[in-house]
Amino acid sequence: MIKSLAAWLASRPRFRAITTIVLHATAGGSLSGALSTLRLKGLSYHYLIDKDGVVWKAVPYTRVAFHAGKSLGPSGENCNGYSIGISFVNRNDGIDPYTEKQTEACRLLVADLQNAISSLQYLTTHYAVSPKRKTDPKGFPCSRVNGLLKRWGCK
Repeated sequence: MIKSLAAWLASRPRFRAITTIVLHATAGGSLSGALSTLRLKGLSYHYLIDKDGVVWKAVPYTRVAFHAGKSLGPSGENCNGYSIGISFVNRNDGIDPYTEKQTEACRLLVADLQNAISSLQYLTTHYAVSPKRKTDPKGFPCSRVNGLLKRWGCK
């Protein structure tokens, strides 16, 4: 199930084709806490997946969300311009588990995005695009997100 936030998070117009999905973790234990922090810092993801598997659309994928920061991905520098950011509500401590509902919701969301966006090619992680800066989503089983996307730095 995908629900939209009442007010979108920060974003800007997109000028490049979308080639990549970047997976993240919120580094917190609740959706409300993550949204408060994102709004305070002017950051954003396109989608957030709560522990119960509900997907929250926070920015339309036709716009650029501010999720990867200083990064280098499979399609060049600064991933934000050509990527979609999906974040799991998870502490990112390697102990807090990703729920089955989150994993399944991610799998379905990625499949939907593949069907909607013909230029989409890669599935990666924040860690892979910012390896000395970020660790998320620590412990997420990327191999369970099956599809036609090439996994770049997402094992």
